Amino acid sequence: MGDRMTSTFRGRGRLLVVLRAAQWAAGMVVCAAIAVAGDTGAFSSRLAAPRLAPVPKEGRTEAQQKMLASRPDYNLYTTLAHHVELYNRWSPLGQYLLNGSKLPARDREIIMLRMGWLCQSPYEWSQHARIAKADVKMTDEEIRRIAIGPQAVEWTDFERTLLTMTDELRYDAKIGDKTWAALRAKYSLEQSIDALYTASQYQLVSMALNSLGVQLDAVLKERMPSDLPAPKTAGTPTSARLISPRVKPIALNDLTAEQRELVAPQVRDGKLLNLYGTMIVYPGLYKPRAQFGSYLQRESGLPAKSRELLIMRTGWNIKAEYEWAHHVAYAKEAGLTDAEILRIARGPQAEGWTEEHAALLQAADELRREAFIADATWHTLAKYYQPKQLVEIIYTVGGYTMTGVAINSLGIQIEDGYPRFPKL
Repeated sequence: MGDRMTSTFRGRGRLLVVLRAAQWAAGMVVCAAIAVAGDTGAFSSRLAAPRLAPVPKEGRTEAQQKMLASRPDYNLYTTLAHHVELYNRWSPLGQYLLNGSKLPARDREIIMLRMGWLCQSPYEWSQHARIAKADVKMTDEEIRRIAIGPQAVEWTDFERTLLTMTDELRYDAKIGDKTWAALRAKYSLEQSIDALYTASQYQLVSMALNSLGVQLDAVLKERMPSDLPAPKTAGTPTSARLISPRVKPIALNDLTAEQRELVAPQVRDGKLLNLYGTMIVYPGLYKPRAQFGSYLQRESGLPAKSRELLIMRTGWNIKAEYEWAHHVAYAKEAGLTDAEILRIARGPQAEGWTEEHAALLQAADELRREAFIADATWHTLAKYYQPKQLVEIIYTVGGYTMTGVAINSLGIQIEDGYPRFPKL
């Protein structure tokens, strides 16, 4: 996130409020088709104080000082400085999507702001409203219109596509066929994947900002519109998943030398899984994505059983069957029984869970529902996990949501021999 100052968000007259409210109501029919998995439940109140206080300047470790040396003194960074190792493995992906992706800056900010609104993340909204005004000269009215959504009449057709894509990724965990076709009509494949990952990345950011209670910095003056209906919370997707790939995986023998080097750690017995064969079509994104993913899967401080509970519940919650299929074996290696794996699908209320494990599943559900871990769940988790592990819980759910929506949207197919979702 940048550090440029812009003017404060201007007020709006009563007439504009009435017109926009009417426009929103008229457009709800359009929204209903997009938010197919939306929940009518209300969002929880966002935190007025941090759960994890920013690291003060006095007493910072050498690693924290190095991490923060080249970054603005924002609460986002000083909060994540509690976990330098995780930040350093995630940051290259974030920096690539913010500064190195192939998206036009205006398109990128539309996606980020829309996801911040859908997740009701005050920090994300305020920071990117500021950046959008400074970097791409968006007006206050345009920024407000992002909260109104794709049904606002002033959008171009393609801007409406970007907003619709973001809504679909939030609610259905998949880009719909018409939206994908519209993206590909204007964007290259790499740009389309950038758009997908930008929306997913800022869903993860919202989860972290909301759940850690990161408070607005003094320079952040913009606020989310308070006179518009709140978006829906997210539920379990109901649409069918793709039965053939939109992006075909590249066979191992057809890889370039650069691609072969990048996927080398994932080659097993001369074979490359469809996930890696698909994602390597975009080498520039592959490396930072893999650095972050490998940390979550192999190097985090979470117990293996805790990690797999979070990953598999996330895969179930977003109907990412590929994710579930490939983690059944990991779950068994971590000590989960067949009965417990089935129980993951039944959720945190199923009989037999310990308090700790039920809280993990509940956290995954809450992050899916409203990009926020509720107080009761957070306090239970804090009985069993240290602050760095609490950060990892959020990032594991957010990171595997990112992978899952890519799997769903690109149509990555399960290889033969892997278990499917249980039928409840």
